Amino acid sequence: MQTQHFNTAAVEDHSTELLVILVPAGQAGFPSQAYPASLETLIEHYKTIGDWHSESKYLLCINPPKYKALRILLVNTNLDINRADAKRISMVVTDVLEQLNQAKAEVMMPPGLQGGELLIQAFFHASYRFSDYKTKASRRTEITVELLVSDERLNDALDYARALHNGKCRTRDLANMPGNLCTPAYFAECALALDEQFATISTDILDEAQLTELGMDAYLAVGRGSAHPGCMPVIRYVGAEPEEPSIWVIGKGITFDSGGITLKKPPGMQNMIYDMCGGASVIGLMAAVAELKLPVNVTGVIATAENMPDGDAFRPGDILTTMSGQTVEIISTDAEGRLVLCDAITYANQHQPALIIDVATLTGAQIVSLGSHASGLMGNSPQLNQALQQAGDESGDRAWTMPVWPDYQDALESPFADMRNAGNQFTRHDHRRVLLSPVCREYTLGPP
Repeated sequence: MQTQHFNTAAVEDHSTELLVILVPAGQAGFPSQAYPASLETLIEHYKTIGDWHSESKYLLCINPPKYKALRILLVNTNLDINRADAKRISMVVTDVLEQLNQAKAEVMMPPGLQGGELLIQAFFHASYRFSDYKTKASRRTEITVELLVSDERLNDALDYARALHNGKCRTRDLANMPGNLCTPAYFAECALALDEQFATISTDILDEAQLTELGMDAYLAVGRGSAHPGCMPVIRYVGAEPEEPSIWVIGKGITFDSGGITLKKPPGMQNMIYDMCGGASVIGLMAAVAELKLPVNVTGVIATAENMPDGDAFRPGDILTTMSGQTVEIISTDAEGRLVLCDAITYANQHQPALIIDVATLTGAQIVSLGSHASGLMGNSPQLNQALQQAGDESGDRAWTMPVWPDYQDALESPFADMRNAGNQFTRHDHRRVLLSPVCREYTLGPP
C-alpha cells in the first residue's frame, strides 16, 4: 500500500481503472465543499434514477461522464470512521476488485476524514491472501490499494499500519501452513530469520539436549511421539536499556495436535494445524515490535512440539516432573498445551521478567464460553488484565477476563502427583488456568 498526495479538485482528470470515492452520508454541503461540482452532479444523477440513496452501501459507475477514470466506486461512509466502518469499506473495495478480476484500486480520502488510520489498517487486513500452494489461481490473488490523500499526516499512520501488517502476515502465513511443512524446526528457522533481519533482535534455539538439562520433562514429553524433534526458540528484542526488565511473551506452538494417545476424533482433525497460532503470534509480534522500534525490551518464546501417537509417546497415567519441580499426572495427552507452557513460563520466570503473557489455543470450551468474538483472558494481575482488555477493545481484538478462583484447584487434585493435567468435562475451560496457576503463583505485576 502506498499514498499519493492528491488535490481532490483534480479528481476528474485522474486516469485509473478503479477510483474509489468515499461519500460521507448526511453531511450538509458535502461533497461540493471538498470535491468538484461534477461529482455532486454525478451523485445527484444516480439519486434521481434511484441507484443511490442515503442507505446505499456502494455503487459501481462504469465510464462515468467527465471523468478519466474507467470506473468509479462510490462508497457510503461516515465522516468519522470507526473500526466497523473501516472493515466494511475495505471489504467492499476488495470484493469489487475480485469481481472485476482487477489488481489495484485507488482510494480518495476526503478532507476532514477522521479515522483514516483505521481505514488504512483495514485495507491492509482485507488485502491479505494465502495461495502459496495453489498451482493455478482462479482469480487475482494480489490486491494493491493506493490512497490518494490531501493530508500528509496519514503517511505516519501508513508506516505504523504497514509494520503491524507485516507482523500479522508472518503470523497468518505460518498459521496457514500445513503440519508437514511447519514443524518445530521451521519455527526455529523463522525465529532465526528475525535475528538476521533486525539488529535489535537476537535469537537462541534451545534444542532437546538443552531442554533436558533444564529439567523440562513435561515440555519434552509432548513431542516424544513425533519424528520432528522439539525445540524452544527464544527471541530477544532490546529497544530500551539492556538492564531494563523484559516483557516476556510465550506462544503455544503445537505444529500439529493429533491428541497423541488420547487421539482426537477424525472430523475436523485437519484444523489442528492451527494449534500453533500462539507461537505464530509471537513471531509476528516480535517482527512488528522491531520494525516499529518500540522503546521496550521484549522476549518472545515459542513452546513448540508436535503431538503424535507413537511407541515412544507419553501416555495417560504417566507422571511427569516439570521444570519447577512439581509433578503432573497425565489424564489426557490431548491436554498438552499446558505442559509445554508451564515449563516455558518457569524458564521465563527465572529471568526476572517485567511481566509474562502467554498466547495459546488451548480448548474449544473457550468458544463455548465467549463465542468467536473474543479471547479468554486469565491472569493473576488485575492491572495487567485491565490493560490487556482495554488494548483489545481499542484494537478490535477483544478479550474478556475469566475468573481464576482457588475453588477450581480441586478439579485437578491427583492421588499420585502434585496435580493432574485434566479434570472432568464440566470444568475443561478451567483446567489450563488452574494447572498454570501454581507456576505463576509467586508472579504478579505490582501489588495484589
